[in-house]
Amino acid sequence: MKIKKNIIFIILIILISISNISVASIDPENFEPNKLTEQDYEKAFEMVGTIVSSITTLGTVISVIMVIVLGIKYLTSSVEQKAEYKKSMIPMIIGAILLFAGCTIVSIIYEMVTSIK
Repeated sequence: MKIKKNIIFIILIILISISNISVASIDPENFEPNKLTEQDYEKAFEMVGTIVSSITTLGTVISVIMVIVLGIKYLTSSVEQKAEYKKSMIPMIIGAILLFAGCTIVSIIYEMVTSIK
């Protein structure tokens, strides 16, 4: 369990260091929602695109690693353990499908909104 937490922590640190989201440049005191400029919209769309692509990439990497680990365990296990690994593969596959479907839907909406401009 501790290894999983360390791996997740390392992945989050890498994701944060790789992403180029800069919200420090937004000054809350000067924010006026009624006076949004075109640059504000472009910056928001850019941030959403970066977040969606980061989540998709991270989900893909984690899914592939989990499939590899479960596959190796499945190949080297006994008959009784193979049944247990099959049971654990089903929720993982459903989770991966939901992750990719959710990111794909958000990406499609993002592309539609950005193409309207």
